[in-house]
Amino acid sequence: MVLNRRDYESLLDLAFHALRQDGVTAPWPGIAQTLADHLDAAAVTFTEIDRGRGRPLTWSPAGLPGHRVHELSRRSVRAHNPLIAHYGTVPDTTPRTAEDLTGRTEWRDSPARSVARHYFGADHVLAVPCARDAGIVRGFVVYRTARFAPAQRQYLTRAQPLLAAVDAQDRVMARVRAPGAEEPLSRAREYGLTQRELSVLTLLGEALPAKAIATRLGVSPRTVHKHVQHVYRKLGTNDRMGTVLLAQSLGLLAPARPAGGAGAAPVSS
Repeated sequence: MVLNRRDYESLLDLAFHALRQDGVTAPWPGIAQTLADHLDAAAVTFTEIDRGRGRPLTWSPAGLPGHRVHELSRRSVRAHNPLIAHYGTVPDTTPRTAEDLTGRTEWRDSPARSVARHYFGADHVLAVPCARDAGIVRGFVVYRTARFAPAQRQYLTRAQPLLAAVDAQDRVMARVRAPGAEEPLSRAREYGLTQRELSVLTLLGEALPAKAIATRLGVSPRTVHKHVQHVYRKLGTNDRMGTVLLAQSLGLLAPARPAGGAGAAPVSS
């Protein structure tokens, strides 16, 4: 199925929100709003699933009372929402509806559907998984009164890789946004480092090899090597150890010994 012009414009909007990240604020509110508008959704939440529990991180419309959104999440867990159970245990990247997982009749008569209907007036719920890290999955949950059309599902399938890449980047940048860790952002701007280069540098400081960095960020090892070379050039270094030590001294990385107390491993493919 071919996407139409409106679909592509919406995908460009998603890319815009991803690319305009400043490292200080997360991109998710704008992305949730774009998805809600494009899909004519009653609500969209960006939710984290950890050990079978769902925790909404942001949502659209922004005016929804936070306590109500969190209450829906808690009740969805108690009602055994099939999306939470599925994506919390299965490494699946395909957007799916609750009805896909249970069958139409079982979903229609389920307590989880009653919860969605009570809080958002929605009979149909679809999840778009993002990246999985240490068993924690984050993704969008879309609530609609009407059934999801094939074209809408195709649009979300096309959007999923982009959303997964944004999530992988945001997980790394969240460490930089943590209280007391703001200095790397301002220092990175001084040295002309992009958000992606700062992410790669942060993971270099954790002694991760190129393959592990690529997996974490959802890119290829070759792309990681290119970012590493850009970091070397901008900082005037030529190896990983020297780059990490210099970055720590410049305030681009928090001072820390590499894992195991040994020297950092070289970037490998």
